[in-house]
Amino acid sequence: MLKTLFVINPISGLGKQKNLPELIERYLDRSRFAYDLCLTEYAGHAKVIAREALNTYDLLVAVGGDGTINEIGSSILHQNIGLGVIPLGSGNGLARHLNISTNPVRALLQLNQSKLLPFDAGLLNDKPFFNVSGTGFDAQISKKFADQVKRGYITYARCVWEEIQLYTPRKYRVSLNDTVVEDTFFLIAFANTSQYGNNAFIAPQARTDDGLLDVILVKPFPITYLPAFTVLGMSKSLSLSPYVQSFQTKEVLIQNLEKAPVHLDGEYEGAEETIQLHIQEKVIQVMAPSKPIVTLW
Repeated sequence: MLKTLFVINPISGLGKQKNLPELIERYLDRSRFAYDLCLTEYAGHAKVIAREALNTYDLLVAVGGDGTINEIGSSILHQNIGLGVIPLGSGNGLARHLNISTNPVRALLQLNQSKLLPFDAGLLNDKPFFNVSGTGFDAQISKKFADQVKRGYITYARCVWEEIQLYTPRKYRVSLNDTVVEDTFFLIAFANTSQYGNNAFIAPQARTDDGLLDVILVKPFPITYLPAFTVLGMSKSLSLSPYVQSFQTKEVLIQNLEKAPVHLDGEYEGAEETIQLHIQEKVIQVMAPSKPIVTLW
């Protein structure tokens, strides 16, 4: 039996977590999990909870979005404790990559059948990330989205539309795989998983256990190209775009020549002049479904 702590972010996503304690009691396999619940009270609280739980629990379950996963995951690297996910954020990129349902009941049923798998972590200036980080337009969106009262996909899409009409691409120098690329880019994404969230695939070939980061360089494009760019992203076909270059690497150096914004798993980090990235292989154990859930709803 796994001694399990559910760490619940009460303000993430669209508020589906309000009745989660009742759902856990009803649907969690009590023959496999002995559980406690804890609610975060402020930004960064999940890190504190995770560190305090290291010697008490076998499994920490992040109930929230990619930011909550990052707080917990970054606190338990190289430790003998697993990470589970009930995805209740706005995008849920890591959970979607692992085929974890965004329906909390189905996610709990999947957790019952899940097993721990080794998982890589990226390091951006020594700060861990597990899903997708980056610099440029996506980071600008993370900054704007953080200031919104309402969360969810519609709010995110509105932020994208408002910002894309104003955003000025920046110049970067990118060094990786014995290659140096200096150019102006709309964004540069660093992917450990395949997507940002909401099935917006930035690196469909990415794997979480291959010891590689996927680096995606997106050149500026006309706003009239946005619908085509969106379709390519949703259909896992961004490699067909003439504005996109992709690389796989263990490390990369980004010189942010015009101090573009940076985000870490969707959370705005500010502007870094130099971005050093590398991958740490299989430094955390993550619960992933072993088979699809079949339900009547």
